[in-house]
Amino acid sequence: MNRSVSRLLILAAISLPLSARSAEIPRNMRLETTNGNRFSLESLKGNVVILDFWASWCVPCRTSFPALDALQTKYASRGLKVLGLTLETRDDAIIAFLEKVPVGFTILRDPTGYAGEMLNVVAMPTTFLLDTQGRVVARFEGGDAGVHAKIEAAVVTLLAGGSLPGSADIRVSSSRQATGSVRAWQRTYLADPIMNLDGDALTRILREHVHMSKEGSAGDGGASGGGCGCN
Repeated sequence: MNRSVSRLLILAAISLPLSARSAEIPRNMRLETTNGNRFSLESLKGNVVILDFWASWCVPCRTSFPALDALQTKYASRGLKVLGLTLETRDDAIIAFLEKVPVGFTILRDPTGYAGEMLNVVAMPTTFLLDTQGRVVARFEGGDAGVHAKIEAAVVTLLAGGSLPGSADIRVSSSRQATGSVRAWQRTYLADPIMNLDGDALTRILREHVHMSKEGSAGDGGASGGGCGCN
């Protein structure tokens, strides 16, 4: 193991707080594939699993998808499985995103939003790392720069049979926590305009004005006000 990877393992492998470490994924989550077939996370026990919550309107997800796809390609033979889970209900939005950002890993859906509620998802993307026993051992939120190197370092540790140190999560700031009724996966109509970089300068300014007006009316510019929740 080279020095840079070793340093990442020590400094960047991020795990849940002790009170939540080794938490089990709820067994009654009703996940399904894009074809509508039921999917059980228990079927992947024995593998290290990346469970990535994503949304079609989430800009950082456009970067995280190729990065996670590369991780699966690199470590699949050693027992890594990557799953992309969306809680959206709009088929057209899901299909359009996957056409623009195609990946080889499994895409799952939970239109009920139950999985997001049970795992307290407040940002997109939110990436969970499961050990070979199906326990949550790490959580990464918001798609910050450098997070994929930290995820890879944690994956390498688990694939080698190691455990992650008990340190703080990578979490969104408290000001971005969802405090209103708008859920992390239901912010499409508020988030889309500010995320769209198409069109001329005047059009982009108008979109931003509309977005900020919605933010202000829905909740002080934080996640509850319609932002994506990512840093």
